[in-house]
Amino acid sequence: MKLKDLLNESRMFPNDWQVKDIIVMQKAHERVLRAISTLDKAVVNLQKVSNKNANKPNGKMFTAEADDMKKHLDRDVLNPNSNLWKAFLEYRKGGQAAFPNNWN
Repeated sequence: MKLKDLLNESRMFPNDWQVKDIIVMQKAHERVLRAISTLDKAVVNLQKVSNKNANKPNGKMFTAEADDMKKHLDRDVLNPNSNLWKAFLEYRKGGQAAFPNNWN
């Protein structure tokens, strides 16, 4: 069922809390993916700027810190075996179990 159909259904049944909540939950769940992608891009850009200025005074310090941020982001957030992704997938499984006809 498409999101547009869910919205139309929620208008037809205003007291049906599941249809309204499932839309909000799905949107929030999708925003997590977009936020992680944005964070990754920001850290990569920070790393590029730090590397560009590595030869300036104190530049190596910033390069080391930016590299460390990227390392931890890759290991702790972007790694599919991290706790973040395990919880993310469990949330999706819960949504699919609670709303089998509406959760993508």
